[in-house]
Amino acid sequence: MLSTLRVRDLAVLEDVDVALDTGLTVLTGETGAGKSLVVDALSLLSGERSDAALVRGGAERLVVEGSFEFDDPAVAESLAAAGLREPGVRGPSEVVVRREVAASGKGRLFIDGSPAALRTLAELAPRLLVLYGQAEARELLDPAAPRELLDRFGALSERAAEVGRLHAAWKEKDSDRERIAALGRDGPARLEVLEFRIGEIDRAGPVAGEEEVLGREKVALSSVEKRGRLLADAVAALESDDGGALPALTALRRTFVALAEVDPEASSRLAIADELIERVSDVAASTSRELERLEADPARLATVVERLDVLAKLRRKYGSTLEEVLSYRQAVGRERDELADLEGALRKAEKAAGEVFATYRTAALELSAARTAAAPRLGKAVEKHLSDLAFLSSSFRVDVSRKGVPDSPFLAGEEHVAFGPHGLDAVTLAFAPNPGEPPRPLAKIASGGELSRVQLGVAAALAEAEAGRVGKRGSRRGGPVRTFVFDEVDAGVSGATAEAVGRKLKTLAAHEQILVVTHLPQVAAAGDRHLSVRKEVSGGRTRTVVTDLDEKGRVEAIAALLAGASLTDAARRQARQLLAAAAETPSSRG
Repeated sequence: MLSTLRVRDLAVLEDVDVALDTGLTVLTGETGAGKSLVVDALSLLSGERSDAALVRGGAERLVVEGSFEFDDPAVAESLAAAGLREPGVRGPSEVVVRREVAASGKGRLFIDGSPAALRTLAELAPRLLVLYGQAEARELLDPAAPRELLDRFGALSERAAEVGRLHAAWKEKDSDRERIAALGRDGPARLEVLEFRIGEIDRAGPVAGEEEVLGREKVALSSVEKRGRLLADAVAALESDDGGALPALTALRRTFVALAEVDPEASSRLAIADELIERVSDVAASTSRELERLEADPARLATVVERLDVLAKLRRKYGSTLEEVLSYRQAVGRERDELADLEGALRKAEKAAGEVFATYRTAALELSAARTAAAPRLGKAVEKHLSDLAFLSSSFRVDVSRKGVPDSPFLAGEEHVAFGPHGLDAVTLAFAPNPGEPPRPLAKIASGGELSRVQLGVAAALAEAEAGRVGKRGSRRGGPVRTFVFDEVDAGVSGATAEAVGRKLKTLAAHEQILVVTHLPQVAAAGDRHLSVRKEVSGGRTRTVVTDLDEKGRVEAIAALLAGASLTDAARRQARQLLAAAAETPSSRG
């Protein structure tokens, strides 16, 4: 769950710091007060793209920071995989996500204070924070969305991911098979080219790292004359009787010996002189030895230069480094072996591709069977929640189907069908809001308001199923698995339907932390907490203030939703009645 939200310099959200809790939290305020900006801030925490246009005028950057409490092993595993946590850590924990967007457009992400990649947040965020709004409601119409919803409901996401991995493995093996099959068209000519290239590389016999060693040796051999001159100068500076360091130090020592005879305190200087003489003598001896060993070797230099030239030619033809040249040699060696026995190589590749495809096919068929079994359960679960949302006689169906493709290699029963990374199923949602009508595809039947309620019904069904699985795993039964944010999901409803939406959100908050932006008093009254979003002008600048309302403040805010700017006692009485009625609904955390 999201325990704290901090926003700095996001448009009119100059400085907002909100502590959040479990249950249902509602956000209300006048149009343009900044409610949508709160949702924008949360969308940044969910991994959405940043927009420099949101940075407050005059500010260097906007900052959004959220602190999440979690008890989900998958979150801990994602953090460990990104190097942000120690692997194997289990149990309740906290993670702090911080997004910064500079006025220049550059963005930064920090997780627990460490820089992180946006892809890490994209993997992590869905386990922590889920946003629902008008745009997200439309995503129900995306062809892939129903299949993903069904997999989530049926706890099939990991199996679906495994099917995707097996499909990718098969594609790789099948591409290898196609490549080998294509070799048969120009096999003899290709084999001749490969033999030449392999022979050229093998004759040179390159060794990884060889160029670096030879390069250093070339530099040493090329500089023998200069090194000799400099070493001789060094020896002279150290040992020459005419100003050399050692004779000078020896004379200095004799002076200190004489001085020590008349001044005992001078003995410390004598010790220093002895140490200096010893160290300079060592330097002089090693320099002299190096000078004596130094001799030019033109033949070796020529050999080194010639070898470097051979290696450079290999790199120009077969790779930018010797390592790449050696990798290329391995690759063309395998290709040559395949061409030498093309028929055998093709059989081997076909067998490898066939074995992986068989494994993929089995997994895809099992996944399809599991989806087919879960589909009616999801349909009935959503229907139950839609009934609570004033669709009293509606029907909701989840259809799992397959598309026949005569030339497909995937045989399901007696039919050849289309297949892909998702398996072989097409999943569609069908909905009939009124009795006596057959269910039709959601895209063709649902209005904007109906789609919002369908979305809420689907979310409730998913949350109920996932909360049940959390309890079976031994975690906190009914504890907040994630934070759900609903942005005006009650759009297009009113009256008794609005009350039904409020009750459903309150019920959903029994399993999840729910934040809802609403303009309906019935929904606002259902909240366990009420945050008011309003604008104020200070020092010639407009800013948005978010206030946690007490009971009296809630009455005033709900009365304003009922009556507008002209608050009346009648509106206040009605607000109290709504709050009292909502209080009779079983506690969201009970």
